[in-house]
Parts: sequence; C-alpha cells; structure tokens
Amino acid sequence: MFARTPLVALAGSLEAVVRIPVPSLLAGWMAMPRDPRLEELRRQMENNHGDPPFMIGNETILKAVPKKKPSYRRTRQKLYAPGGKQVQHLDNLVRCPACGHFKRSHFMCMHCFAEIRDFLKMKRKQEFPVEENKYPELDSVDEAILYPGKRVSDHERRLQKKEWIPKREQPMMYEKHTKGRDIK
Repeated sequence: MFARTPLVALAGSLEAVVRIPVPSLLAGWMAMPRDPRLEELRRQMENNHGDPPFMIGNETILKAVPKKKPSYRRTRQKLYAPGGKQVQHLDNLVRCPACGHFKRSHFMCMHCFAEIRDFLKMKRKQEFPVEENKYPELDSVDEAILYPGKRVSDHERRLQKKEWIPKREQPMMYEKHTKGRDIK
C-alpha cells in the first residue's frame, strides 16, 4: 500500500510531528479529521519505535529509480504524444529578483549560481595560491626527473604532428589576362 501512496515525502515531517510536543493552541487543529493513510502510518511508526516502515537497515529512504534507460521511441512519445501523455511545458518561470534573468520558481537562478561559483573560485585562488616552480634554473633532464609529467607515447607524438592530416592543395591563381589552358 505504501509503494503506491505519496507518503515517502511525508516521512520526515510526520516523524517530526510524532516526536515534537504540540502546544495547546494547536491541539484543536490536531483533532481535525485526517487522511486515514496518515493515521495508519502513525500507528506503524509507533509500533516500530518511531522508525518509518519504508526505511532500509542503514536508515535511508527508498526512492523511485528507473530500471532502464528509456528507449528512443519512448522519449519521442514523451515529447510528441497527444493529450496529457506528453511532457508539460514549464509555466512556473519567473524573473530572478537579484539579476533579472529568467529562472524556475523555487529554484536558484543559474546566472547567480555561476557568479557565486566564480567568486568563490577567485577567493580560493587568493587564499591558496598555486605553487610555482621552486627551481627555475634546472635543465630539462633534471626537471623531467623532479616533475614527471604525462608520458607521451610515440603514437600520440605522431598524432600531435600535423603531417598525418591530409592538406588541401592550394587553388591556382586566376588572372584575367591569361587564356584558358596557358597556365603553367
């Protein structure tokens, strides 16, 4: 019964309701009729010493996960199917109050997020500068021993050279005063 009902989302809030003492002002609200499924869940939690029934041994909540990647046909059907089967358009778009870009309501603006991320990267670089080469006067052999970089194979070295890329022949220059096949 619990797999079909949306009680997974209510687990944390219901657990908090069971453990927190209710003030006298809210006692009348608590006496109002409730969903029978919530009452049943509360009874099961009381029997299990406060643990929700859909927890695994390490107290993680079970979540719905797709078993396989959706097929090409299924993804097309989601986009172009008739009626309510298709993917719904986003109608909860608002402007960010900070920067004015469009964003989904109740989500962080991605433009502001990028600005914050760049700011924090800059601060991190200022606080923890990258170590430069301690020995700038080393010759190439000693530097290769002290600072071993990526080892490049012969095949990669050949690919880095531009010789293996076929080059297009340069077109012959056209001059108006030359005649058809007189070009040498």
